[in-house]
Order: sequence, then C-alpha cells, then structure tokens
Amino acid sequence: MIDHPYISDPNYSTTVMSWYDGAPHFFSSVPDGVEGWSAPINVFHLAYGTIFIVAIVMCHVWWKRGSFRVRKRQVLDSVLVAVAAIVIGGRLGEAIFYQPEYYFSQPMRLLTNASGFTIHGMILFTIIVFWFWARWIKRPWFHLLDQSVIFVAFGTILGRIANFMSADLWGRESDLPWAMRFPLRGPLFRKIVANPGDETFMVVTDQLPDGTEAYHLEPWTPDQGYEIPKDGVFYDYPLHSHDSSVHEIARQVLTTPRHPSQLYQAITEGVILLVILILVRRKATKVGQLSGWFLISYGVLRTVAEFFRQPEPGLGYLLGLTRGQLLSLSMVIGGVILFGFIKRKPILIDTIPTDAPGFTPQVEKPNAQSPADVESKEAGSATTQQAE
Repeated sequence: MIDHPYISDPNYSTTVMSWYDGAPHFFSSVPDGVEGWSAPINVFHLAYGTIFIVAIVMCHVWWKRGSFRVRKRQVLDSVLVAVAAIVIGGRLGEAIFYQPEYYFSQPMRLLTNASGFTIHGMILFTIIVFWFWARWIKRPWFHLLDQSVIFVAFGTILGRIANFMSADLWGRESDLPWAMRFPLRGPLFRKIVANPGDETFMVVTDQLPDGTEAYHLEPWTPDQGYEIPKDGVFYDYPLHSHDSSVHEIARQVLTTPRHPSQLYQAITEGVILLVILILVRRKATKVGQLSGWFLISYGVLRTVAEFFRQPEPGLGYLLGLTRGQLLSLSMVIGGVILFGFIKRKPILIDTIPTDAPGFTPQVEKPNAQSPADVESKEAGSATTQQAE
C-alpha cells in the first residue's frame, strides 16, 4: 500500500512553483509565517497551456504538409474555436451528465465554481461547434474534427497525470502492491475531516472582508457506498465560526487502498490511443477516418478503464455500467455510424482546397483567375480576332 503525497508530505502542493527563502520550491506549499511568492499556475493550468501550444504548432505543421487543408489564417482560428468549445462543453457536460441538481439549482455556479470538466462534454460540444465553424469556412465538418482528436489523446495524458497529482478521480478498492490511499474529497474538491466522535465534516474556505482566508466546517456525510477508515494527520479548524477560540480537533479522512486509475487512464486513453491515432493519420486518405477510429478506440479504452475507476458519488451503476461507460459506449456506436457514412459518401482529403504552397487544388484568391479561366478567355479573344 502507498499513500498519496497529500497524505505522506504535509508540504505537498499542486502549485507548480513557489519562491521563498531565496530559492524556488516545486510542488510544495509556502510554510506558515514565511513570506513567499506562489505562482498562480497549478498542474492543470500547466497541462492545458501545454496542450494549447502543441495544438497551434502541430496544426501549422499539418497545414504546411497539406494534411490540414484550410487557409493559413484559419489554422489559429480553428484552434481558438476548439478551445472555446472545450471550456464551455467541459463545464456543461460536468453539469448535465454528473451534477445537474447542484449546478442548475444555481446556474452561476457554472462560472464561479471551477470544480471540474468532463471529457465527454468537451467532445460533444466540440463536435457541435465545429459543425457551425465548418459551414462558416466552407470545409468538410469531419475534416476539422480529424485534426482535433490527436490533441484529445495527448491532453488526456497530461490531464490524468494532473488528476493523479491532485488526488481526485481515484479508483476502486484494491489489494495490489501499488494500491494507494487518497484523501477523501467532497463537493468542489473540498477536504473531508472527522472529529473524535467519527462525525465527518467538509472544510470550507471563506474570504473575509479584510481579504484574508478562514476556514469553517460544515457537516457532510460521504456518499460513496463504502466504509471509510479514519486515520491521518490532525488539523485545527473553526467549527461554524471564524472565531479562532472555537476549534474542533479534526483529522483527515482517507480512503481504503485503491487503484491509481488516473494513471491507468493516462496509459489507455492517452498513450495507447495516441499511438493508434498517429498510425491511422499516416494512412488516412478520406475525411472522417481519423474521427471514426477515435470514437471507437476511445470508447472501448475508456469503458475498460472505468472498471478500475470509482463511480462518481451518488451516481452508482445503471445496467451494471457506470455513467462514463454508458457515454463511452455511445461513442463506439457513433464511430460505427460514421464509418457507414464514409463508405457511402467518401470525401478524399486531397480534394479539399488549401492555400498551403505546393499543393493542389489551391484556394482561389479574391479576384484571381484560375488557369482554366485564363485559357478560356484567350481562346475567346482569338475567336473574336478571327471573326474580325
């Protein structure tokens, strides 16, 4: 059994870098009483920023190679459209698929409570938004989606590693040697603690009028469907009050040893999927082939990985499957349907216009004449001269 760093290291933090005592410190919190500067970048910010930069670079490379067939100025625009779709879709998907009552009872929580994103929401909303974007720039819908799927796989690697480092989305119980204990989390990833009477509470951070932070405890009963042993480090938190003289001795609540399923998903839905998509991209000649392979491969790999991942609190199982598995299997069905459309009405990638140098057909520039038009005009002029 292994303890997550949040348990074994009191100074562990997902802040990428902090600076105090005249030196940089990585993935550690600033000790109390020490004046220091902490970078406002955590592991998720680093992951998303890396994905964004890689997407811009690779899309320009594909444009030059002629595999991403749009105008040069539309390369960056397409990436930005995808980013907007991912952010909005990820939040809406989290609300619709996993926590509808929590978010839609107070819709402003969608903007103010950055508690998570769901990849199924990201994928679905990107598909919808790209339909409109494809019509706007007059390119095949799935040609644009074909460019995005590799970044989903690459992003999954970084995203799941960030999930592991932040100790969320852990797996089901296990007795394997690498099984890990994680600190239990409540809504918005709040820490869960217990008092000597084994009552459980959620630690809530409040912003005080003077700009400082304070904590209070709210009674909270874990809804996970299994027993939780109470062990770990002791903390002092104010109970129902910000008065420092009112304290409750509380201890961190830990899970039983569990699969580090975040790493399993980084390997299956990340590394393995990325290798599959890279190989398919090298051979793909028709629009939609890459998207079809992505939908089927991701759906199958995610369904397998979900057998090791703990279902979301309160959701449980439907027909013996988790919510994530049901959504993933729907992706497999979508991929099969897409291959059916490709077979009936194939669109060759090489026939899509581009303004990348050295490739045909070229995108016609405004007021420019094609070689066929010039030839026709010259023939017409010659005929006129003969007539005269």
